[in-house]
Amino acid sequence: MAVPLVADRPSAESLSEKHPSASEQGVVLVVDDMEEVNRLVAAVLARGGYEVKTFTSGEACLQAMSGMIPDAIYLDLEMPGLGGLQTLKRIRERHPAVPVVMLTGDERVESVVAAMKLGAYDYLVKPPERQKLLAVARNAVQHHRMSQELTTLKREAESGGYEGIVTQADSMKEVFRQMDRVAGTDITLLLQGESGTGKELVARAIHAHSPRRSGPFVAVNCAAIPDTLHESELFGHEKGAFTGAIGRRLGRFELADKGTLFLDEVGELSLPAQAKLLRVLQDNTFHRVGGSQEIRSDFRLVAATFKDLSREVGEGRFREDLYYRVVVFELELPPLRERRGDLDVLLSHFLMRYRRPGEEPVAISPEVRVALEEYSWPGNIRELENVIQRAVVSTDSRVIELCHLPTRVREGLGPSTRPSPPNGVARGGARAETAKTADAATLNLQRLEELAIQNALRKTGGNLLESGRLLGISRATLYRKLKKYRVR
Repeated sequence: MAVPLVADRPSAESLSEKHPSASEQGVVLVVDDMEEVNRLVAAVLARGGYEVKTFTSGEACLQAMSGMIPDAIYLDLEMPGLGGLQTLKRIRERHPAVPVVMLTGDERVESVVAAMKLGAYDYLVKPPERQKLLAVARNAVQHHRMSQELTTLKREAESGGYEGIVTQADSMKEVFRQMDRVAGTDITLLLQGESGTGKELVARAIHAHSPRRSGPFVAVNCAAIPDTLHESELFGHEKGAFTGAIGRRLGRFELADKGTLFLDEVGELSLPAQAKLLRVLQDNTFHRVGGSQEIRSDFRLVAATFKDLSREVGEGRFREDLYYRVVVFELELPPLRERRGDLDVLLSHFLMRYRRPGEEPVAISPEVRVALEEYSWPGNIRELENVIQRAVVSTDSRVIELCHLPTRVREGLGPSTRPSPPNGVARGGARAETAKTADAATLNLQRLEELAIQNALRKTGGNLLESGRLLGISRATLYRKLKKYRVR
């Protein structure tokens, strides 16, 4: 379906008016010498919520970037004057963290490979498909903002470490030691850890400290690719290889030549794709889908998963021979609940990151601080960021209160910590015989609860953590009950 073009000139002001939160969604530059392409790409991005600025030359884009830093750039590969590759090189020299997506109208492998080696984030063939255009923009903006956050954390942290990885937690010291061992080698690496623990960040840090640092870092989220497209995405395809293959596309193996290939959620690969991956790891050669030419690529593999691959092998979902190729060196990343020393610096950063324009960061109440400490954070740093972002948006004052946190965080009931009902008590409670009896029982129970809290506080000398353990409740819950009963 054709995407309608915006009327007349798609200025940044007129485009951002279409979406009130455009600047929050991200600022994207579109650089193409053809006005028609600029209007098409800008219209799609503006309707996706982005603030868009368009330029018809690389020189104009670079001049504009002297006074601003965008979240992503769509850059034409072939332009008169300062060409796409030259513009890309200058952008990478001045603003290495800004993702640049190349727009190309031809199928020349050499130009695309050259762009990727210069640090291009991705490439799209013109005219770009609407959903693909928006998906790449979303990922690129997220990548840029994550890079900014990590830079800030590095400045704030007291202890040193790998660039982009900031920590004050002892549990990360061993991770750093193991990274030191493998960074200077070409050994295949498997990163294991829960979702949101920063596996891609570690992979990028290892690449940056490896002999391949001047080569590309190519990341693939295997879980985000349909099974039917695994082979095309990894190996590439020739024109006409299957329905919809309107041109040649380079695979990720090919793009990662002389660099690092990061396969995130490698356990999600289909069995046919696993078989082909095994061969590539054995001799570094492969064929594009629908092609007969043997292609050689020299890359280092870093894989990641939250699954137990040995169990996946036992249940027939992961090839045993591939397992031994991938699990050469394992590195386990600790979850946030085991990095409690990092909570303060992360909170400080996210409160600063999501502060309202022109205002100081909001504060958090003591109750909220207790709840955040007590929560198990099954989603790790990513979940913490989302919780803080929601809380900042929800509050109408300058302080985040318990009511601004999700219920699971307020109650300290993550998926791994939610308690089961006591034996003999059905979920939903029992039916009261009469309203009068129910009211009396409630009053009696409340009084008993208040007395139990007072007794626990006396026994522990007022220590909230120890009192909570004695009562079998979290410190956050105890804090709320102290306010409810006005216990001092």
